[in-house]
Amino acid sequence: MDAGATPDLIHQILLETFAELGATGSIVRSLLLHDRQFVGQKFRCEGFQAVLLAGKNEIEFHDQAGVLLKTVSLEETEKKIAA
Repeated sequence: MDAGATPDLIHQILLETFAELGATGSIVRSLLLHDRQFVGQKFRCEGFQAVLLAGKNEIEFHDQAGVLLKTVSLEETEKKIAA
């Protein structure tokens, strides 16, 4: 996760983008581990999923089949909010 991206910002992006995709239910978060090391987070909402990998500045949104639907830049979103 980007050091400047707050949990509130990430949650806001998740809520807004899932809603744009037609999902308005609750969001379930899972931690992603590889060889017992934290590598990111996965968020699920009504058949859609979003992935935020550690060290990346973007959240990828996928459908049930794993097809990439949208990528949201944390850095760009922070800039828009600051402006």
